[in-house]
Amino acid sequence: MTTGIPLLGETLALAAALSWSAGVILFRKLGDESPPVAVNLFKNAVTVVLLALTLPLAGTPFVPDRPASDWLVLVVSGLLGISLADTLFFMALNRLGAGLVAVVDTLYAPAVIGLSVLFLGERLGAQVLVGAVLILGAILVGAADRPAPGTTRRRIVEGAILGAVAIFCMAAGIVMAKGVLETAPLLWAAEVRMAAGTAGLLPLLLFARWRRGIAALFRPSRRWALAVPASVLGAYLSMTAWLGGFKFTLVSVAAVLNQLSTIFIFLLAAVFLREPMTPRRTLAVAMAVAGALLVAFRGP
Repeated sequence: MTTGIPLLGETLALAAALSWSAGVILFRKLGDESPPVAVNLFKNAVTVVLLALTLPLAGTPFVPDRPASDWLVLVVSGLLGISLADTLFFMALNRLGAGLVAVVDTLYAPAVIGLSVLFLGERLGAQVLVGAVLILGAILVGAADRPAPGTTRRRIVEGAILGAVAIFCMAAGIVMAKGVLETAPLLWAAEVRMAAGTAGLLPLLLFARWRRGIAALFRPSRRWALAVPASVLGAYLSMTAWLGGFKFTLVSVAAVLNQLSTIFIFLLAAVFLREPMTPRRTLAVAMAVAGALLVAFRGP
């Protein structure tokens, strides 16, 4: 889908990467006090409310004239890419930390690109491929750090498996929704996906184990100083921009630019989590910027 705004899809994809990265830093701190299911449900609920308030301001109806198949696709996409994928991602984040989870996150762009080529028939030019190689190479260079002290091999393996499954579910969820995003109102699609992702977690309230953690986070407390901005940045803003990137440019291009979130996480972690910005990470940032420019300015 084309618009009158040059590089709109690419800009939104980059904005999604940056806002998600900021959210991940906050979610990492929040994960020390709250279980992954509670964090996921809280950020989903905040986003559903914010999107509901945004829809009328944008002149978008809550129930547009769309075929039932569009609703079904978005619901399944939300269950797969939000209920399941985000919960698994937060579980991986708690086990691996921001640095190691970034290693697993490198699966994201290849997964989305592979699925888009297989199921959407997208073709990749040489410039996009070179840019993708630079970005993925940058992530591998920057993420090759030693595990944090006290992290066991078992937790690393568990986190890597959980993270890989989460990334694949996220990739499948967005690729299946690409056809709907081409013509559907962006904010409506985001609201349906997020509402479905929220509803998919509600059955967990039937279990006391999950209910206690969820109730503790939903109760106003000092945790909201992290939970609310994390939800706004890491869900409301990032998901809207993320879907917009896929709506206004090729899935493969948006995925490669989204992958820059790993580099942004490194930079933000250095500032806010006091993680060192080593020469290896500096090289990774330079490689990633070069790759992003190649992808963004690929030409027609």
